[in-house]
Amino acid sequence: MRITGKEGFIPYLGKTIRFLNQRSEDWTHPYEYPADPGSNMHNAGCGIFSVCFAAEKMSGKRIDAEELADFSCQEGGRGDDGTDRPALLTALEKHGRNKEYGYTYDGLGLQNDHDKLWEVLTSGGCALSNLRPGHIVCLIGAREMNGEKQVLVVDSYSESADSRVRDSVREVIEQSQVVSLIRNENGLVTGYQISHGMFWVPLTLPRNFNLLYPIQSK
Repeated sequence: MRITGKEGFIPYLGKTIRFLNQRSEDWTHPYEYPADPGSNMHNAGCGIFSVCFAAEKMSGKRIDAEELADFSCQEGGRGDDGTDRPALLTALEKHGRNKEYGYTYDGLGLQNDHDKLWEVLTSGGCALSNLRPGHIVCLIGAREMNGEKQVLVVDSYSESADSRVRDSVREVIEQSQVVSLIRNENGLVTGYQISHGMFWVPLTLPRNFNLLYPIQSK
């Protein structure tokens, strides 16, 4: 089953993961910043979607992405290039919402200690991260395969085929296929693209991650 709308459901390892598909043009809910008026969830919501993925991973709850986007704007979590992750995570803790989402945040901001990332992922935690500059994904799992440590990515913009990421992809989750429109500069639909919203990459690829710990182990 291919994902074409705002959301889809991905069966994987005995669980069903709700995938929020940022490529869908139906994500018209505002996610604005004074310097970026008119922006919405479709073009700026990757950080919000990633928090939703993290909340489901940590608590099993499927939260309202649009309500979270409004909260982020109200609490200073909307930055000039998308979501200010440390600001949003701090605001969620301030209001006690992190407990609802099943995690604690250490407040250390953006980190690049891959040994620590591995420790958190193998202990049931997750992380918000960049695989390439300017785009946020959620890391929800870890494994060793062929002598290499790898992490499982949930990517709202399904960039498995992106030239900046694709050569590092070790395996795609076939059930996570996303079909999106290709438009020319005049807005005409000229074709379709198939990519994947879940895939495995080397532990060394993620950068600038925020570590989220299970409440019971922190």
